[in-house]
Amino acid sequence: MRTLLQGGNDRRRTRLAILAGCAVALLLLALLEVVGENGYLDRRARRQQMQALAEEIEKLKQENQGLTQKVKDLRSDPHAIEELAREELRLGRPGEVIVTIPRSQPPASPLPPAQPQ
Repeated sequence: MRTLLQGGNDRRRTRLAILAGCAVALLLLALLEVVGENGYLDRRARRQQMQALAEEIEKLKQENQGLTQKVKDLRSDPHAIEELAREELRLGRPGEVIVTIPRSQPPASPLPPAQPQ
């Protein structure tokens, strides 16, 4: 009679061991899916990086279009050439007086008065 009961306990232990092994394996697979190489967190970081790069590419495309238009204007529009010369090179027409106002800078902190010794 005891051997029959022991046989039932052995089967139960074996099933529990197999079930526990499967549960551990499943947990390890889930953990690898989340934090492993090419896991969820890694893929999310790559998606964010790709989004940032796509935005930067779009910004650079717009800047490139603006510069291309400026080049076309400078090649064909005399007013654009004159505007550039006036603004960036501080040039003027004959007889004009160019007044350059320096950009405002924060005032320097005054030095404390020297104390006689």
